[in-house]
Amino acid sequence: CLKASLELNLIDPKINLRVDKNTPLAVYQLGTELTKQGLGFPQYSNDDVVIPGLRKAGYTLRDARNYTVAACWEFIIPGTAMDIPNIDAVSFPQIIDRAVRCDLSQCATFDDFLEAVRRQLNGLIDEMLPRYANLFLEPSPFQSLLMDGCVENGRDISAGLTYNNYGLHGVGVATAADSLAGIRKVVYDDKTVTPDQLLAALDANYEGYEELQYTLVNDAPKMGNNDDAVDSLGVQLLDMFADALKGRKNERGGIYRAGTGTAMYYLWSASDLPATPDGRRKGEPFGANFSPSLNRRLNGPLSVIQSFAKPHFERVPNGGPLTLELHDTLFRNQEGSDKVAMLVKTFVDLGGQQMQLNAINRDRLADAQAHPENYKNLIVRVWGWSGYFVELDKEYQDHIMRRVEFVG
Repeated sequence: CLKASLELNLIDPKINLRVDKNTPLAVYQLGTELTKQGLGFPQYSNDDVVIPGLRKAGYTLRDARNYTVAACWEFIIPGTAMDIPNIDAVSFPQIIDRAVRCDLSQCATFDDFLEAVRRQLNGLIDEMLPRYANLFLEPSPFQSLLMDGCVENGRDISAGLTYNNYGLHGVGVATAADSLAGIRKVVYDDKTVTPDQLLAALDANYEGYEELQYTLVNDAPKMGNNDDAVDSLGVQLLDMFADALKGRKNERGGIYRAGTGTAMYYLWSASDLPATPDGRRKGEPFGANFSPSLNRRLNGPLSVIQSFAKPHFERVPNGGPLTLELHDTLFRNQEGSDKVAMLVKTFVDLGGQQMQLNAINRDRLADAQAHPENYKNLIVRVWGWSGYFVELDKEYQDHIMRRVEFVG
């Protein structure tokens, strides 16, 4: 399948590879050939992480081992599950914004503020879950023929199956973790800014507060540099997300699965959000899926995979890939391609959950935006799918061009 996809050079069908610590390097090398060609896939899912996570979520060992992915990356079980893995999304930067506005001035310590963030997250979940009551699913008799028990019980798949779980994306984890690190630095550690001053800067979109913005962008730690001071905040946010959903049941008797993907919410959730305490200005998008914030200084791809392999993924079993952009010069010779393959294998060996890679050239993308007639076959990874660059809306083109691009 990999070789056929490499030969056809088409955006579909997407290739999703299940891998584990015993997967030979040769498989990663072949997958890297597809990445080198610019297809935006394969996407890698780590069985050593995914299967235990699904087991913890209540799936039998047989079903957990039989998992595949939905349209993008979300984990689904063929034959036995009527899961809806993308029913909505939680914006972590929105939660931080709520906590800053409602709670920061009353928090004497940073730990107090983290508890306020937890309360805001729980409150947001309380607001969201009632929206999914009385859900109507259109009957699908032909699909029902392929599902376990439907024919025997005269039951359409729309009425539910063995598993009826809902999944929530977790959006902007890095932006939120970076924001927490910024608050800790300027408000609690350095004590150079009061809560009211920080809020004033956010409301002003940093106009007149450029020095503070510079400090937040350049001096506060950023998720993606293998720095536990900020990476641990990302881990805590995802644990809070899992805690907020623990024990909650939907009207079909299923659970809610937390995840680390974004889908299109990396634009949607950011479009109306005010400036954030990481130095981001109002309306600026988040990183795609589970990835570093846009336009932040990072040490390199190795530090990124080290940071993004740290969370307790068994607690966020809805999926969501680390998304990395690699400059196409990394693939100029076999040695470079082999290093990319080893990077993916290292991420899997470190316990990362999912990964997808883009081989891009920013100058080429800019030229394609200006002269689309010359680049009709230029393919990029958008969020959980690959598309022809010149057919994308400009806001998605711009986002791909703004992502961190690692150069060999």
